[in-house]
Amino acid sequence: MRISTIRQRGGHQAVRRRRSKQIAIPTRSIEAPSITPHFSDDLESGTMVVECKSGLAQIKLTNGMTGETLSYDCSLSGRKTYSVTIVPEDFDQSKPLCLEVLGCNGRIKRCSDAWKMTIRDVVRIANSKIILRKESAVGIDLRPGRDNDEADAGLNGHKWAVMLQERGANGKLSRAKTIDLRIGAILDGAVVYYEDGHSTPCGLRYTSDGSKHHFGGGNSQKFHIPSDVDIVKVEVNRFGWGNSVLGGITMTLSNGTKAGSLNKHQLAGRMFGNNDIKVLEAGVGEKIVGFYGSSSYYTEEFGIITGPKDVELPVQAYDMRQLQNIQARDWARNK
Repeated sequence: MRISTIRQRGGHQAVRRRRSKQIAIPTRSIEAPSITPHFSDDLESGTMVVECKSGLAQIKLTNGMTGETLSYDCSLSGRKTYSVTIVPEDFDQSKPLCLEVLGCNGRIKRCSDAWKMTIRDVVRIANSKIILRKESAVGIDLRPGRDNDEADAGLNGHKWAVMLQERGANGKLSRAKTIDLRIGAILDGAVVYYEDGHSTPCGLRYTSDGSKHHFGGGNSQKFHIPSDVDIVKVEVNRFGWGNSVLGGITMTLSNGTKAGSLNKHQLAGRMFGNNDIKVLEAGVGEKIVGFYGSSSYYTEEFGIITGPKDVELPVQAYDMRQLQNIQARDWARNK
């Protein structure tokens, strides 16, 4: 099995104490490990990258009846491994490829079948070589028989996508200038407002009687996005009281502005540690260009769509149905 790693020797230097200055104690990142597929459509080429900003402790791979455990050094003086690249052709692709990744910070990422990630997590733009990537957080379900594997989540809500540039009524592209994060006791959704005056919800458009859906949210926050600023991080609370919906959300801009509320509950902290908070960020050389998810009357999935950082998306991307929020007025009535 061909696996390549990226290691970095931890710098450890003696610090001379002075009474006038406090000594900063280094801390590890609290972010969970990530599993990112870079596969072709037929799985015959490409790679899968496993990463953790605090360092990787262990990767368990199960391919059918075959299993293997890869262990790495997490000691402060050791050579940490931050990234591992796995080649899919070394595995039996007719059988599920299960991964369990443990970070040096104790956080865990699980995926019951890596092959399924190619379907949900990549968008290929027609007549273009550009590929958009997707990553999301799915609500924790505490009902019996649910294992909360995000890759296998049964999402029954309205599937939507909202880009940070969108065509208005005149057919011209307009930039997102404001986002209203609709948060109450749990995450209701969000609304993106564009420079030409129109808006698009991250969630339902219509209720069961066909009327326009309006989000609640007594803890909502609205923030402005300057023209030269990007959204660089989205944090999502997966615990919406265990009812398979999300609890809260925050967004951070490249200028340092942060808005929203995670609604962090003590109950969730005791049950899940930090594993109920999922951090969504663009990869190296990428930026966040939109959002996607699944919603009923609350949000059960919220994710980011990322694309090349220094490349404008071709205009046909904004006409793709999978990158729009299209909902029939009778959708909820027929569920």
